Amino acid sequence: MNITDSDTIIKFLSGNGTDHILRTYSDMLELNNFEMEKCHDQIQWLFPLHEFSKHARTCPILNEETVEKAKEVEAVKSNLLRAKDRFERFLAIGDYEDIDKQRKWCSKQNGRTNHNLLRVTRVIRCFRLFGLEDEAKDFYDKVVPVGDYFGVGEFTLNKWKQALTDNVWTTLQD
Repeated sequence: MNITDSDTIIKFLSGNGTDHILRTYSDMLELNNFEMEKCHDQIQWLFPLHEFSKHARTCPILNEETVEKAKEVEAVKSNLLRAKDRFERFLAIGDYEDIDKQRKWCSKQNGRTNHNLLRVTRVIRCFRLFGLEDEAKDFYDKVVPVGDYFGVGEFTLNKWKQALTDNVWTTLQD
């Protein structure tokens, strides 16, 4: 069941509501790195998009009206920036640089692409949906050199660039 109600989504993003299992935005930001790695639905709540996620059965789905309303709520922007900082710490990029942690999220797991590579795309696109182009570019500029250094591959690097440059309201195809 996806959440499409504007009031519910904005209330959550502003820190005044909960998700489907009663977690607040702050609760999700306080997850430790192990919990953040193992939990597969918090990223859809912290950085919502306009499309369904096959990795979370219950998550917010944005429309243009919801985004425009949310842009008027300062707490939404503030929380998105807090989430950006938390995710940079998780990925060990920017002010939190740690090559061992970077190697881990850039590596393939069980011969498959690491889900953190998809999370990067989501973060960039979410910022752009909310009109936070500078934040999207800043995040992109921090993550691309790390991904390139550890050889995440052209497909992934192109997805990140596409997330930064394409019409944000279109759906990126895998």
